[in-house]
Amino acid sequence: MKHQWIQRVGALGLVFFSFFLESCSKTGVVEEPYIDPHIIFSSRRWWNYDIFITDVFGGHTTQLTKNKWLDFNPAVSSDGSKLVFVSDRDGGNREIYAVDLVWMDGYTQWEGKNLSNITQTQGHDWTPKFSPSNDKIVYTTYFPETDNYDIFLMNVDGTEKKNLTNSKWYEKYPQFSPDGSFLIYQAWQKGKMEIFFTTILEENNINLTRNTQFHDIMSQGNAISADGQKIVFTSERDGNRNIYVMNTDGTEQTQLTDHSAHDYEPVFSPDGLSIVFTSERDGNKEIYIMNNEGNNLANLSNNSAHDWNPRYYPDNRKIVFQSLRDGPINWEIYMMKLDGTGQTNLTNHPRTDYSFTVLPLQNP
Repeated sequence: MKHQWIQRVGALGLVFFSFFLESCSKTGVVEEPYIDPHIIFSSRRWWNYDIFITDVFGGHTTQLTKNKWLDFNPAVSSDGSKLVFVSDRDGGNREIYAVDLVWMDGYTQWEGKNLSNITQTQGHDWTPKFSPSNDKIVYTTYFPETDNYDIFLMNVDGTEKKNLTNSKWYEKYPQFSPDGSFLIYQAWQKGKMEIFFTTILEENNINLTRNTQFHDIMSQGNAISADGQKIVFTSERDGNRNIYVMNTDGTEQTQLTDHSAHDYEPVFSPDGLSIVFTSERDGNKEIYIMNNEGNNLANLSNNSAHDWNPRYYPDNRKIVFQSLRDGPINWEIYMMKLDGTGQTNLTNHPRTDYSFTVLPLQNP
């Protein structure tokens, strides 16, 4: 009798535990397996430059592409499920390819599935970027026969391609606003670089900087603030390169740095409160940080070798950047905290590592 009672209690306990797990999964208490933070980059570790992915703890690196052609310039969707990159594997011209990013765990960890050429054009396609909603991709196409660059928009599967600029000028490096309603891009007007704006619906291309005497240079990183109200950029209007900020309608162009050496490559933090950039004020390239009003400047990298191309990590606590500190011809990708401490080599390979992007955090 006692034995039967214990069996009944055990069975009831198992039923209750199963119900508890099911309830937790519905309410979000039981989380999906956490995927460590990763960066995706291009490196020449085999026949040519291929796409690799590595976790930020230096634990494991996976080679996503492997062929004798050039694969570079990766971009990843905001949900981390799809990767696009530039490749010349079809011979002659460079096109944009897409793969599904699949987390395998174990030794392989990552796999790129369902590889497809999504541009299939005669020109050279460059600098793909996903829209915030991940349903569109914006990119640049170069037409050798006319020596011209234009900005194109297409669906993620490569359908419904649309030329957004279609002019005789060079237009390059498009970037979506945080809400996906407009783009900014670099254009050449009368031999000078200007920053342009266009809305996705109206396609009204507007020159924001309107400075035909000097170059105004858009960063290829996060040049638009998180609220979509400000654009940070580099200008040569004061005789050398300094950092400026303006409203997204081009008004209130304000100088943030004022130094005789060059400051450039500015990018906004994920919260829009600070800006990191590359500076040559110490005699070499260093990574600096300041607030969004140009105050509280600090040298973060502080190394005798060149450090450049900074990007904020999505958690707003770290910065990823390029460095030459491991050899004069060995580009490596490093990460550090916002105060410059904890500088870590993420790629750590004798071959050049560059052209990186960050896999969005699954559980930030």
